[in-house]
Amino acid sequence: MKGNMHLSIFQKLFSIRNCVDYKLIVLFNIKIKIPFRYLNHFYIRNAKKRYGIIPNKIVFSNYMGNNYGCNPKYICEELLKTNNFDLVWLVKDEISKEDFPKGVRIVPYQSKAALKELATAKIWVDNYHKSFHLSRGGFGIKSKEQVFIQTWHGSFGIKKIEKDVPSLTEDAIWLKYSQKSSEMVDIWVSNSDFETNVYKNAFWGVKNIYKWGHPRNDVFFFSDEKILKIKEKVCNFFNIDINTNILLYVPSFREDETLNFYNIDFDKCIECIKSNNILNGNNKKWVVLSRLHARNSKSDNIISESKYILNATKYPDIQELLVSADIAISDYSSCIFDFILSGKPVFIYAPDIEKYNNERGFYYPLSETPFSIATDNSELVNNINHFDMVQYKQDVEKFLRDKGNAEAGNASKKVAEFIITELKKENKND
Repeated sequence: MKGNMHLSIFQKLFSIRNCVDYKLIVLFNIKIKIPFRYLNHFYIRNAKKRYGIIPNKIVFSNYMGNNYGCNPKYICEELLKTNNFDLVWLVKDEISKEDFPKGVRIVPYQSKAALKELATAKIWVDNYHKSFHLSRGGFGIKSKEQVFIQTWHGSFGIKKIEKDVPSLTEDAIWLKYSQKSSEMVDIWVSNSDFETNVYKNAFWGVKNIYKWGHPRNDVFFFSDEKILKIKEKVCNFFNIDINTNILLYVPSFREDETLNFYNIDFDKCIECIKSNNILNGNNKKWVVLSRLHARNSKSDNIISESKYILNATKYPDIQELLVSADIAISDYSSCIFDFILSGKPVFIYAPDIEKYNNERGFYYPLSETPFSIATDNSELVNNINHFDMVQYKQDVEKFLRDKGNAEAGNASKKVAEFIITELKKENKND
């Protein structure tokens, strides 16, 4: 009793407690709040002083701590062919660690340890801003000796991004951290003349753009044998037969979080695909894999599942779904501009095209793509019924040519070679 009494009196005089984004210190009933960003700033400085920049350490991140995927994955895969690197991946706690290969260290994205890894790594590879870590005290996190490689996550995508979107720049906090992150980038990886121009206009302080292609799109240039292995992996994941045809539905999100535009009549679509013989005599069974955007991933019952309509939102790597699919349907997702490299059919279903264009904006009209456009189910069915593969392939070739396409299947290798060269410079300096 006496011990507890003295303890409670002492706690009233002095205590330290962690709150959501600050540390609370109580001293003689005076409350002092110290934001973690200030404490983390000193933590970062001490980490740099103690460990310095560690040669051969490369820190990866995919879209604010998402799973093992997109451009960073395929760069990492290339580097894993040798064992000379300390490969670190920053990932959200809820992401399955089983998706990551041996040779990759996993560190929680939102942890203090992540700040230490970033502060001491020679190379950063990301496809999004470092806004989160900057907001946690990371304004001094990057040194001149470090190299930040920005691969972004778009393509020949049609929807406007970053400072080209007025509603984004109106957010002062978003603007502050996005601009700082953009200005930290040392090299940008582009896949076309079109994307290079988007980078120059939509980001801040852009320099050193390399038109190498997107590493994630190397998958479309894999051998038939390797692509078949990927499809086997996908089919095993969803417990479907390897001989099943896949219709991949990949809608984008809406800024206002509206959910009433995901209303495709898949029964009629599949029926028309079969009757129109789009795949030249292929009468195999069909399955629909529906993959929602990350910003819709926690919304329930957007698309009703059935025996042949399966939720693929949590599948770790969308590129594996794309290379396994036979047909794709989307609205404004940039992934169909990756899928276009396969030469397989794409159909646009965009009931809110005018509203979306007014709110988000397009870099060029959807009508300038090789894809037919539908604003309701009857138009979608009609477009499937009148699909002409020969004309479509000609339109795809023209589209890629007009955009200054640089995809050649060797982007991962080019980025990896750049990284290895940078690390050799570091070792020479040592």
